[in-house]
Amino acid sequence: MKALVLEEKGVLSLREVKTPVPREGEVLIKVRAAGICGSDLPRIFGGQAYFYPLIPGHEFSGEVAKVAEEEDEEWLGERVTVYPLLPCRDCEYCEVGQYELCNNYGYLGSRQNGGFAEFVVAPVENLLPLPTSVSWEEGALSEPGAVTLHALRRAHPEVGDRVAVFGLGPIGLLCGMWAKLGGARMLTGYDVDEQKFPLARALGFDLTLSPVGEKEEVDLAIEASGSNRALLDALRIVRKKGKVLLVGNQGQDVNLNPQEIGIILRRELTVVGTWNSDFSSLNSDWKRLLELEERGRFSLSPLISHRVTLEEAPSFIMEMQQKHFPYTKVIIEP
Repeated sequence: MKALVLEEKGVLSLREVKTPVPREGEVLIKVRAAGICGSDLPRIFGGQAYFYPLIPGHEFSGEVAKVAEEEDEEWLGERVTVYPLLPCRDCEYCEVGQYELCNNYGYLGSRQNGGFAEFVVAPVENLLPLPTSVSWEEGALSEPGAVTLHALRRAHPEVGDRVAVFGLGPIGLLCGMWAKLGGARMLTGYDVDEQKFPLARALGFDLTLSPVGEKEEVDLAIEASGSNRALLDALRIVRKKGKVLLVGNQGQDVNLNPQEIGIILRRELTVVGTWNSDFSSLNSDWKRLLELEERGRFSLSPLISHRVTLEEAPSFIMEMQQKHFPYTKVIIEP
């Protein structure tokens, strides 16, 4: 099969590799669409791969082409999206269905070969049927959709809240979309790049502003940029007894001075962390997302800015890293 192979740090190439064979409890999936995540760039160019050679890609959808066991034949030909976290299913967190907190997890596209290829193997237990009304592309974006839904559910926003989002990349946009769907009465987006403003407004943001000057007080501030400055702005903008939701991975050390710690203490702020998404049988973010999409109440397709083939992907990803053009979500179509 054809696959994008990360040979070593910064070296991504298209080459022929052996098609993987599903083992017990696994299926072989023909990949129909794969999304490029912001975390894929540091993995490829920043030396963050767990091993080489590696096939990246943890956002993907496809069709089940082969099963390892007869009992799983019902999956043959099914359209699916895939939860990429591979829980050990043995630790105390897995025992209660909190797979996102697994102590010994694997991960498709980083700790195991992923979906930037014509085929990928995945556990049957990680599959979700993709409704016929949901496109392959939207199925590939189920992962960021579920991650951001999980984040908003962690913060427990209330109908009528005033919400501010710092960072209008795909994750920030999705957080804002969920906040709006949940009843935010005022949704403000902050970003240093004003080219992102038209899309944000089209997706439901009431205001889009550069992060300078006076900022209106809000009930919930969402830091989705990974910027230290944005984190401090988020703390300062929240009303007393308000909430700060930390979604973005900080790329540098974060230092809070006594005054900034005082803001958290004296305003009695709630600072909420979030990680990955819930995949439990009773509380799945993925099932909620797919049902909302199937009913036409939520769509991930407006986030897609570019589509490329496997052959085009290596040079395109290099240009993404070098920031030669603006983009939101890029889909690889094998």
